[in-house]
Amino acid sequence: MFMNLYIYEDIKYKNFLPISYLRPVFLMRAGILSLFEKCKIMFPDTYIGFIVRDQLSQLIARQYPENPVNIIKKGNKGILLLNGRIKNLGDLLDNIKESSKSCIFVNNKNEVIGALFRSGSIETVPPVATFIEYSNHFKTSLDNFDRVEVSVELYNYSWDVMADISKQIKFDYFKFPELRQQSNPKIDSQAVLINKDDIFIGEDAKIYPTAIIDATEGPVFIGGNVIVDAHAAIYGPCYIGPNSHVLAGKISHSSIGHTCRVGGEIEESVFHSYVNKYHDGFIGHSYVGSWVNFGAMTTNSDLKNNYSNIRLVLNGENIDSNSNKIGSFIGDHTKFGIGTLLNTGVNIGVCCNIFGGNLVEDKEILPFSWGSTGEYQKYQFEKAIETVKIVYDRRSVVCLAEEETLLKLIFEDKLSSEGVFNFEL
Repeated sequence: MFMNLYIYEDIKYKNFLPISYLRPVFLMRAGILSLFEKCKIMFPDTYIGFIVRDQLSQLIARQYPENPVNIIKKGNKGILLLNGRIKNLGDLLDNIKESSKSCIFVNNKNEVIGALFRSGSIETVPPVATFIEYSNHFKTSLDNFDRVEVSVELYNYSWDVMADISKQIKFDYFKFPELRQQSNPKIDSQAVLINKDDIFIGEDAKIYPTAIIDATEGPVFIGGNVIVDAHAAIYGPCYIGPNSHVLAGKISHSSIGHTCRVGGEIEESVFHSYVNKYHDGFIGHSYVGSWVNFGAMTTNSDLKNNYSNIRLVLNGENIDSNSNKIGSFIGDHTKFGIGTLLNTGVNIGVCCNIFGGNLVEDKEILPFSWGSTGEYQKYQFEKAIETVKIVYDRRSVVCLAEEETLLKLIFEDKLSSEGVFNFEL
């Protein structure tokens, strides 16, 4: 297409807290791939950049050095600004090909999907510009944009992503066969694989005797160097990221990121990366950030006894999820002591330390909380970051200065939405 693509955050990133404290929404994952990774495949050979919150920009620039952050460079045929909350591309690609003029793309809910700036319409914009310059240009030339309705959907909350796991794993598995490269895993003859045609096991993965991998209800993708222990059962649709270790237990309809250790029971949940759930306990219908540790028997509820819709508190606002199956949303670096019990619909911020073996009844727990229900204190920042660095060191990972700076801003309650991109129609 010879245009440059910029995936942007809008103000609704707040609806995805606590997961979006340390990442934009387009780096969240529902299936096998993050939303950004899907775009890389769907827009091949395209120059891709990011537009994110100012306070997040340095961390993302450090983590993704090949993708410019908050700098927009013109392409030969213009640029496409794409909402990072995108759930699917629908007929967007066809509409881009058919559009000779600049366009604003909306869906049937009047949500802005993105904007196409054809090169002839942005001659007055500098070759390298900021999102503010493009925002101002859009406002002053709105009458020159065609309004095009497309069949694209957006995620609006973290629980929308969580509810889409099975569908997105199926989509990624069958839509992107290039993900399934020829491999040489080590599968014991006494392991049980059901519906083998829909099971992929990556290079150097090890499947031990009596492990069960069942793709009857959907595909199972097991990444390279994964270990699946004896007496572990994996039910598709399911994704297990590379270098992860699946212990005895049951993992179903879930997306487990790279370098996780998971056991017990996990159902319809996303674990980002470096999550440690080594012991028994149940986590269901949840989205879990990176570097979270679940003490033995930590368990959450994802269904009320009366089967009614579950309400959550997000940024102080009480919200009806419109679903009766909602578990927990847990920010990065949070730890749980043994026997912790989590009520339905709990939002837990980053760098929390929850312990005491009691039922956590709070609907929203602020970042850097330390203690248990009714007895929370503010975690000392120096102690919290010390723990972060110890855990990183155990996995030979370096704590970036940019992440420490962002965590300090969260601790001091100095977060800002400056830098998000919003189209005003």
